[in-house]
Amino acid sequence: MAHFITGVVDEILTPFNEDGSINYEQLEELISWLMSQGIRNFFVNGFGAECQATSTEEKIEILRHIYKMTQGKAKLMGCSFENSVAQNKALLDAYEETGMCDCYCITAPPFFKHSQEALYDYAAELIDYCKKPVYIYNCAQMPQLFAPDTLLKLHQEHPNLRGFKDASVDVLNFMQCVLRIDPEEFDFLGGCDGLDADMMLYGAVGCVSFMAVPFPREMIDIVEYGLKGDYKKCLEAQLKVLKIRNLCKQAPFNAAWMYAMKYGGGPTGMHSRMPKKQDEVPEELKRQLDDLAREMGYQVD
Repeated sequence: MAHFITGVVDEILTPFNEDGSINYEQLEELISWLMSQGIRNFFVNGFGAECQATSTEEKIEILRHIYKMTQGKAKLMGCSFENSVAQNKALLDAYEETGMCDCYCITAPPFFKHSQEALYDYAAELIDYCKKPVYIYNCAQMPQLFAPDTLLKLHQEHPNLRGFKDASVDVLNFMQCVLRIDPEEFDFLGGCDGLDADMMLYGAVGCVSFMAVPFPREMIDIVEYGLKGDYKKCLEAQLKVLKIRNLCKQAPFNAAWMYAMKYGGGPTGMHSRMPKKQDEVPEELKRQLDDLAREMGYQVD
């Protein structure tokens, strides 16, 4: 079975204006720039896009603007990370009405721990509800992870489940999943920008990456070297990204990611919908980021 998605799936952020409104013009500029850098898959309305702070109507409008810029030139994975089965079905219906998504991504229910049996039932209902391929996101922010045996059962009994994004930061869990499911028949995707080379080594065919917003080429290098089996260069590319990530993680949420947009030529001046202080990068951290960018060969103003 051919893989449905390979390569970097860019987990785009949502550009907000300072007043909290969505800057759709800047969103289009971002997508256009990312495609010019070689990105051909987009993760739409994920956590990096602040999906917890956008309405269904805004999510659909974001999708429309991304589709406007991609139309057949990139695959769009519509994320549905709502609080209940009914709310997820409502968003999935809205996605389906547009006809713009190529596939969907779901995660575990938020807030409360569920048994693996309950987690199976929750995911199975949503997988069967969708008319297009579905991916599961194993997310460290949720109260529980899909156990390898639960993922295997979903894969065996629900053929519309096409792949799995692992951001659990649990390499052993990922390896246990690959042990159970043939990676030639399933789209395993890395989900932590600090571990994507490891995931490529164990059978992933790509990654969902937030780091790919400001640094698309660096993330593409990791995946392309991994797909070629050149794990030495894959690891070298990963360590380069890890240096950047170590600094970015010192700022609140996505503030450093927005700041780093200035290096590659993408749109700048973005804001979050979170409290104002969440957008701020300390001056010392800016200096460290600028120094690292210069080392990487970027022109820094």
